[in-house]
Amino acid sequence: MINPSVPLIDNRMMSRESLPLPKQNLSLKTGGLSDFAGLQPNPYKSPVMSPTLKTHSEGLPASVTGIDGHETQKLSGFLEPSTDVLVLDVRPFNTYSSSHLRSSVNICVPTTLLKRPKYDLKHVINASNLTPALKEVVLDETKRMKVLLYDSNSTDKQLSFQIYHTMLKFIQHDRFSVYYVRGGFESVDSTLTDANQALPTRSPMSLNSTDSEKSDSLASESPTGQQKIANSDGMPFLTGFSLPSATSADNKLLMSIKKSLPKLDTITSYNYNFRFPKDFERKKSRLPRWLSFFADVYGKENSLQLIVERFNDMFNRLEKSEQVRLRMAISNIDKDSELCRKLDKNLHETEGYGTPLTLCPCCDKIEYTIPKGVEYGYKNRYNNIWPYEHSRVHLISSPSCTHKNNSDDYFNANYISYKRLSKRRYIATQNPLDSTKDDFWSTVWHNGVKAIVCLAAPPVFGQQAYYEYDQVLEKGVLAVKIKSCEQMSSFTLREITLTKQGKNQTVFHFAYHQWPDFGTPEDLNSVFDLIKTKNEKLSILNGKEVTAKTANAWDVLVHCSAGCGRTGCYITMDMVLDSFQNPNTLKDHYDPWGEQDLVYKSIQFQRQQRISMVQNLDQFIFCYESILNYIVSHLIE
Repeated sequence: MINPSVPLIDNRMMSRESLPLPKQNLSLKTGGLSDFAGLQPNPYKSPVMSPTLKTHSEGLPASVTGIDGHETQKLSGFLEPSTDVLVLDVRPFNTYSSSHLRSSVNICVPTTLLKRPKYDLKHVINASNLTPALKEVVLDETKRMKVLLYDSNSTDKQLSFQIYHTMLKFIQHDRFSVYYVRGGFESVDSTLTDANQALPTRSPMSLNSTDSEKSDSLASESPTGQQKIANSDGMPFLTGFSLPSATSADNKLLMSIKKSLPKLDTITSYNYNFRFPKDFERKKSRLPRWLSFFADVYGKENSLQLIVERFNDMFNRLEKSEQVRLRMAISNIDKDSELCRKLDKNLHETEGYGTPLTLCPCCDKIEYTIPKGVEYGYKNRYNNIWPYEHSRVHLISSPSCTHKNNSDDYFNANYISYKRLSKRRYIATQNPLDSTKDDFWSTVWHNGVKAIVCLAAPPVFGQQAYYEYDQVLEKGVLAVKIKSCEQMSSFTLREITLTKQGKNQTVFHFAYHQWPDFGTPEDLNSVFDLIKTKNEKLSILNGKEVTAKTANAWDVLVHCSAGCGRTGCYITMDMVLDSFQNPNTLKDHYDPWGEQDLVYKSIQFQRQQRISMVQNLDQFIFCYESILNYIVSHLIE
């Protein structure tokens, strides 16, 4: 049973992919910035949690019982084999592997997932390396259990993020009696620990699995068929974690931003339920040539496998290209150097999905740097999603904001445009923090934004989102007023009026909440309905004077949580549909019915302007699935 009184706190400044930033000195193109260690947040900004803060601001939840680490007798009672007791070590796996309490299980889930209200106990348990038998027991709604948690050294008033949010997942269910070790592992007697022994993958002894069961469970959790781990020592498989290595600081920083993605075993470990449009058989011969692949595989017994294999290969090319791009930004690699050409020779192919001018970062004319994103980390929602400098949105200071100096122009957002595909111009950004809402609305005002597409989940427990209330910003100069609010079938439409120094600007805000983080929407038509309504509202505003101080107005601002995955998908769909609905008149524009793959091109160029646009394979395939369905349903009679 869920306990609704349990608080869930939003710890925002965490890694998007859960890997911590290295503390070593970094070799970044900083334009004179030499010492990141001495950087301090702007003292005039509202206080926010530092991305390096390790403890939670709240104390011990009332329903959790603390047991002092030196109370050996009490603790030993939890460590005896039992089906009614679960002992969880929430420290990083490499720390756990060195030494841990007897019978304890490591269940260190990234905080960026733990903090999400929708990432409930079932998600936590299923994402862990617990055996299937133990998972079944823990998730049994009729089973009452004692749960003992510990980390390194938490106390009642100084709880780590990890242990606090793991506690919350359990205490929402009244069938768990939750305890924690006060003082953490560092305070317990060594007689209660196991060191340098085979690592347990379960707690209750009666739930032990056979060797074959262990092997099967490991294989089922592996992202590739080639990553089955020899389990002779009982070593559990933990996705997303790696032991310390002698890699350089540059490599560690690169891994924190963009982890290497192993080639998927598309035969056994990955499934995508691709939905062909209705009446596809009759219309497939009239598809755009760049989508003819779907006509070729349609009706084949292994069509879904062929689709996944093809797009997995394409997505991996995008990922490799981005890793090169980020390495160049981090390591000051000269584009003309031999090292650049050797980073990945496959990126220089002149055939296939890209050409030297459109795919290879070493071949384009862009200088990739990210210094401001590091310097102003306290303004970032995640500590590994930073904007490239060449396309970054710069804040324009208002005369009334006397606390903001000329160099404080940082906003985690990038301009996105690709004229050969669409005339649409976008700003891609993160969901604003409480401390960056002024910057957010200032960006909307100064760039002449006409529509805001919000793909982030709504706030929880009664908190108001930045678009749900009237506000006055910039020391009373910029006013934001909600003029109307209309609930549509799949999104909420608001008309917002911005007022500054006697001038008004109308902005339409679209809050779409049916798109899960890292996932894809269930209803394809709901996204198309949003795009259609957005276009209708923009047409109303066309020709009206805008407040943009930039060279041209940027019609649409799009954000999700980090401003990458869902944001990239939406921009891709909007760009490609616009290329069909409003044919481009540029001499070198792409023919939407021709050979050029418009989805791939769109994502390719978005990633030159902001990292991780369209963040995973699911989202990549979804872009093709949605566009295919729209074309067959609306553009082919």
